[in-house]
Amino acid sequence: MMEKQIKLWVVDDDIDYCNLMAEVLNDDFEVSMVNSAPEFIHALEESLPDMVLMDINLPDFSGIELCRQVIEQDNEIAVIFVSGMNTLDERMKAYDAGGVDFIAKPFELKELLAKVKSVANYQQQKHSLKQAESLSRDMAFQSMSESSQYGCVLQFFRECFLCNSYNDVAKAFFSLMEQLNLNTCLEIKADKLEYFVPQGTAISPIEANIFELLDSKGRLYDFGSRTICNDKHVSFLIKNMPLEDEVLCGRLKDIIAVVVEGLEAKVLDIKRQQALETVFKGMQSLLQGLSHSIQENDEKFCSALTNVTADIRSSFHLLDMTEEQEDFFTSLVERNLKEANSASDAFLKIQGSLNSVMNAVQSSVANG
Repeated sequence: MMEKQIKLWVVDDDIDYCNLMAEVLNDDFEVSMVNSAPEFIHALEESLPDMVLMDINLPDFSGIELCRQVIEQDNEIAVIFVSGMNTLDERMKAYDAGGVDFIAKPFELKELLAKVKSVANYQQQKHSLKQAESLSRDMAFQSMSESSQYGCVLQFFRECFLCNSYNDVAKAFFSLMEQLNLNTCLEIKADKLEYFVPQGTAISPIEANIFELLDSKGRLYDFGSRTICNDKHVSFLIKNMPLEDEVLCGRLKDIIAVVVEGLEAKVLDIKRQQALETVFKGMQSLLQGLSHSIQENDEKFCSALTNVTADIRSSFHLLDMTEEQEDFFTSLVERNLKEANSASDAFLKIQGSLNSVMNAVQSSVANG
């Protein structure tokens, strides 16, 4: 049994013949009878059939010409010609006009039914193949679109890796959003709240308020045609989310969920870099002060030891000391002078070690 939705028009001026065709075919098709060319042309203005059983020699019009008109309107309509002239020339005309089969009169009803069913099956197979082709094409276009979008995301992460400031991150982010056809604004919650919009224009007060109100609404929150995406240090508002397109919307949500994680990681990285730079500057200032103090104290210490040594030597004659006593005190002073110089050298080594630490920190900051 053929499916009822297949619409079959029987076009013939013989009403009895049309009634007979309807009786034979009505169980398998939705049959309509048309008895003249004008009636057929008018009917085409109202609706289109799936199949037409066409008398090739109508009294008022050529079935060949009617077939051409049908094919011009919809080349998916299958036309089966019926003719009492079973000649090669007649069949070639039918084929040239776009007919899919030819039934010569007289015919047996079983033959007619078998041929019509065969053509109907052929039409259904064509329709199924066309649907499958359309589906495959749509899937291919969708895959290409997804591939392009994911390529944009990878490019965004590459650009993000090279960013050293929140402004650079915002520029990379807006470049990605533009490629995804999304209108957005961005909030970064670092040491202070910072808002970013494309082309550097100011954020509207209501959008800043929306960020504040929806900060605790979870990773993704839809409202109207908008979606906000939140993380601990980053949020962005999408103002034209295609919520009506479930497939596209789902794909974009997958993308932005990944993007916000990348933004969060980069903001934390920049915060770390800034903290390291602050520590480095503090250590640099401390080391400079320490170095200055060491040098100043070393100079004072050496001067004091020199003065003490000179005073001791100049006082020997006043103390009325023997030569052995003078030699003892001289060696004692010289030994302590050497120890003082060793302490000074130790301070200088500490200074060198601190300089090495500073260079390592500076390298880490520069390559971070």
